[in-house]
Amino acid sequence: MKMYSIHSIRTLALLLVAFFTLSARVDDHPDDVKAQVKDLTGTYNVSDKRQVGTESKNYSITITKSVAGIAAVEVANFGNVMYAPVRAVIRGNNFYIEPQLFRGKKMSITVSGSGTINNTGLQFDYVIDTGKSQLTYRCEATKK
Repeated sequence: MKMYSIHSIRTLALLLVAFFTLSARVDDHPDDVKAQVKDLTGTYNVSDKRQVGTESKNYSITITKSVAGIAAVEVANFGNVMYAPVRAVIRGNNFYIEPQLFRGKKMSITVSGSGTINNTGLQFDYVIDTGKSQLTYRCEATKK
C-alpha cells in the first residue's frame, strides 16, 4: 500500500475545501459585489511578517479587477516576490486566494490564503508552498 505524506494530504484537503467553498457560492447581489470590488481596487502599503522567525518586510501591492469573474481581483507584487498577479475572490467581507501554481525556471510554488476586508484595508494570511517547505505569512495592508 502506498503511503502518502502529511503534506500531500494537507494540500489535497486545502484544494478540496477551496474548490467546494468557491464553487458553491452564488452572488445574490452582483451590483453590491461590483461596488465592493471597485472600492477594493487601488494601491496598498503592506506590512508582512513571517509566522515563524523574525522575517518581516514592507512593500506595496496593487489590486485590480480581474476578468476572471464578477467577484475576482488580481493582486500585483504579491509577497513582494511575485512577477505574475495572484487572483483572489471576494465573498462579503472576506477574500480567498485559491491555491495557484506558479512555475519558474528553477522551482515552482503554490500560493494560497485568505483574509478580511475592513474600512482601512485588508488583513490576511497566506502560504507559499515550495514543495519542500511551507512559508506562512500574516499581512496588514492599508490603502494609500
